[in-house]
Amino acid sequence: MRLAIVAGSVVFGLLAGCAPKELPPDPTADALREHGAKLIPGPAIAERLTDKTLYGTIAIDTNTAKAGDAWTEYFGADGQLWYRDTRTTFHGYWHVPDDKDELCLTFREGEDRCAQLFDLGDTIRFVSTAQGPYQGRSTSYADKVTDGDAEGFVPKPPEPRQRKKRK
Repeated sequence: MRLAIVAGSVVFGLLAGCAPKELPPDPTADALREHGAKLIPGPAIAERLTDKTLYGTIAIDTNTAKAGDAWTEYFGADGQLWYRDTRTTFHGYWHVPDDKDELCLTFREGEDRCAQLFDLGDTIRFVSTAQGPYQGRSTSYADKVTDGDAEGFVPKPPEPRQRKKRK
């Protein structure tokens, strides 16, 4: 009996050690894969984002955002991007490079900020590929995707002015 209890404890300990550890707020691509996340290939990124509004959360403190801050982005079919968080709203552009499985965004600075996207069931994780302190880390995630410009980001064309008829 005693041997069975010891053997059971050893097996349980081994199985518990095999379970993935809790996911940190800024997981690496490898940590995401260990939790079952799948890299979204380039062509699928465009399919999943075109004419969609994403709602997400900043995962860690960065130089421009705080962990827990909400953000919203609209990915226009023409490559235009609208972004809003708790501090700012701006317009930029998005594209998927032909030879890479990543999404690239161009904002005010004029340089691309790229990330690999990982599907983790109910979230899409953005893992930065840009040089710098966040490279290889997931800095944010989207947990809701809706069709179209759900937030009305895209400016509406002005209504034609009615000319007054001359008397």
